[in-house]
Amino acid sequence: MKKILLLPLFTMESGHHRSSNALMESLKKHDPYMQCEKVDFLSYMNSGIEKFISHLYLNWINNIPSVYSTFYNQFFNKESKILQSTYEAIFLEKMEQLIEQKQPDLIICTHSFPSFLVNKLKEYGVCKIPVVNVYTDFFINDLWGKTHIDMHLVPSKDTKEQLIKASIPEENILITGIVTNDKFLKRKKEKSEKEKVHILVAGGSLGLGKQLSSLKDCVDSKLVEYRVLCGSNSKLYEEIDSLNSDSIKPFSYITSPEQMNHLYNWADALITKPGGVTISEAIKKKLPIFIHSVLPGQEEVNMDYLAKRGLVRKLNNNMLIEEQILSVLNNPIALFDIRKSMHLFLSDIEINSCEEVAEFIFNRMTKRTINKRVQYIDHIFSRLYYSL
Repeated sequence: MKKILLLPLFTMESGHHRSSNALMESLKKHDPYMQCEKVDFLSYMNSGIEKFISHLYLNWINNIPSVYSTFYNQFFNKESKILQSTYEAIFLEKMEQLIEQKQPDLIICTHSFPSFLVNKLKEYGVCKIPVVNVYTDFFINDLWGKTHIDMHLVPSKDTKEQLIKASIPEENILITGIVTNDKFLKRKKEKSEKEKVHILVAGGSLGLGKQLSSLKDCVDSKLVEYRVLCGSNSKLYEEIDSLNSDSIKPFSYITSPEQMNHLYNWADALITKPGGVTISEAIKKKLPIFIHSVLPGQEEVNMDYLAKRGLVRKLNNNMLIEEQILSVLNNPIALFDIRKSMHLFLSDIEINSCEEVAEFIFNRMTKRTINKRVQYIDHIFSRLYYSL
């Protein structure tokens, strides 16, 4: 029985977890006897550490975002020997312990932090297990392990070229887009022109938060119906629910890909933040995407990439949301430009479905494992032969 260890980070729901879950589902379809286990490394070390770091991160990005942005650009978007040496000293032995305990046949990293640690273990010859990086943003920061990773599943042609420039063999890089559940590949049905415009509002796993005030202007909208994903933000859910509006309906956190796909099919446009997985799902559904806010750090880098390629549009918080969106949705030229940008982006993807990605991983890594075993056996017999 094959055993696969998937390594996202933090226990709170995120794109790292959603990509991991999509891969787990597809890998098990490929081989029902395969054992897949998802482990948050920080929780494995100590649940108190995970809670402290996640709480610190959330407070940091919400209360002093500019400081976090500077920190991220200084230590993640350029190589930091000081930070990496600190990570090694504190965490490397624990990662070795985790791998020794789980004994996986394959490791899949969906976050840069575990990827960095596993790459170091392979560099030092401690870990011989095949490792796959699954990138969940539209760029690759400098913390990701690269040189000793066996396979890189990248979001775009740009990131593939970035790795090639870093001396990663081209045959070890595959453009998959950001891995999402295959439910989002299903085409949308055409809707009646008599229906209202449907807009899905998503704020990420933590909900929309401070953007609620601008939505209040749409309470009595005759043209648009909104469905707002509140995530784990119960206060936001209650505030929207208390509006008693037929035009704005709140939804709590949704974990089901089927339910999420149903909402995408309902929607004519998406208002969200530039998180890698949510944006990728919307691009696959060919939904016009409007950005209401950008978190410091990786979302700023994502936003820069997406805006330059015409894949998203930034909302002006000083103008009415509804007017901005309808001005695009009622403009055939603007819609054509959006769909053209999405088509060009998707056309670079070499393997589009998660099931095909899972099959590729299984075949490539299984073959590599078998070849290593054959080489080992040949080496043993060769030594025996020459000792006679």
